[in-house]
Amino acid sequence: MTCPAVVTEPPYALSAPAAPDAPPLDTSLTVDVALVGAGFSGTIAALDLARRGLSVALIEAGEIGQGGSGRNHGQCIPVFGYLDQNTLPRHGFNLLRDSGRLVFDQIAALGIDCEPVQNGWLNAAHDAAGLVRARAAHAKYAALGKSGAFLGPDEVTALSGIPGYLGGWLHRDGGHLNPLAYVRGLAQAAQTAGVTIHTRTPLSGLRRAPDGTWLLTTPQGSITARKVGLATNAYGTAAIPARMRASIVPMTSYGVASEPLSPAQRAAVLPSGVNFSDTRRDPMFFRVDAAGRIITGGLVELRRGRVAAPTFAAAGQRLTARYPVLQGLQWGHHWTGTVGISAKQRPAIFELDDGLWGLLGYCGRGVPTSAVLGRAFAATLVDPADGARLWPADSPAIIPAARAIGLAVQTLRGPLNKLRDGLSF
Repeated sequence: MTCPAVVTEPPYALSAPAAPDAPPLDTSLTVDVALVGAGFSGTIAALDLARRGLSVALIEAGEIGQGGSGRNHGQCIPVFGYLDQNTLPRHGFNLLRDSGRLVFDQIAALGIDCEPVQNGWLNAAHDAAGLVRARAAHAKYAALGKSGAFLGPDEVTALSGIPGYLGGWLHRDGGHLNPLAYVRGLAQAAQTAGVTIHTRTPLSGLRRAPDGTWLLTTPQGSITARKVGLATNAYGTAAIPARMRASIVPMTSYGVASEPLSPAQRAAVLPSGVNFSDTRRDPMFFRVDAAGRIITGGLVELRRGRVAAPTFAAAGQRLTARYPVLQGLQWGHHWTGTVGISAKQRPAIFELDDGLWGLLGYCGRGVPTSAVLGRAFAATLVDPADGARLWPADSPAIIPAARAIGLAVQTLRGPLNKLRDGLSF
């Protein structure tokens, strides 16, 4: 296995359309709503607010999608442990249930050029215990109309190209896309709807004025707004209220992308175009992008995910065990990002002060959940009671030693799960 020069950014920019022009803010603005963070949630919320007739300014410290939205694995997997009718409002439950469909329907409606593929997410059972877990998950989502019959071994092989699995199931609404192109397309749609977007505009100050409005200061400008929405997730800077930043456990994730597959390799790997994962505790998940690259990843450990060469070797070993045709596969991209885990391990909307709201904690499901939470956040900023019909508002939960917890979990989780799986790779 060879390792060419490593690119420390995802390959998404190689094929993504250019970002819309959004120069740094260098003046003073007055708007109904100011949003901070031009990722999936910020752009979706901005678009929804503009469609409701509000004036909106959206600022981003870096470039559009520079944080987790442009650094994830590009998978839309609408499967959630918190999809629970007993804890979520009925409308929010229904939106979350249909979140995969929401993503791809919006892409189609807006004409976003982001390499969307909605052929489903395949979960394959690797052993008897995994088969039990897969059947239980299938029963839940089949009852919601999101899956057909449970798949037998031959059907899993036909979809994945991998023999030996005991069965599995397909979530029909799953798929994959170029996440950087997706968020740039959302930003373009928001601009078209009337949103003012300024990149390279970090928030440097936030205070409430005597008249009840909020003043956001930036290095070269300022924004006065009736309402403020903070959608920075795990990328919040010191200007974001500390009690919001301290309400998540940050973890470092990594992604790797291979060089484009040969025609023979491409024909063998996920021939149906699905996203794939199996039921191992140390999960193997991957997809193939429009250029024929395999994209996979996980949480950074002591070496895997932290150092390129052993990370490439581990990914290649696992993939070659499933697809011998991949022997000698080369890797070109290795990047990292930050994942935010909330106290309740579900996305959280916080009221931090009168007219000041925060949104964070996607727990590794940013593509489908942002389609729901961006809308819920916009509704909350207009009318908290209306927003509560979509998603419950939580109080910020200060998590002591959050960074230490995140480091311990991401370092130990993989090795412990490999021991649980009884695997050597």
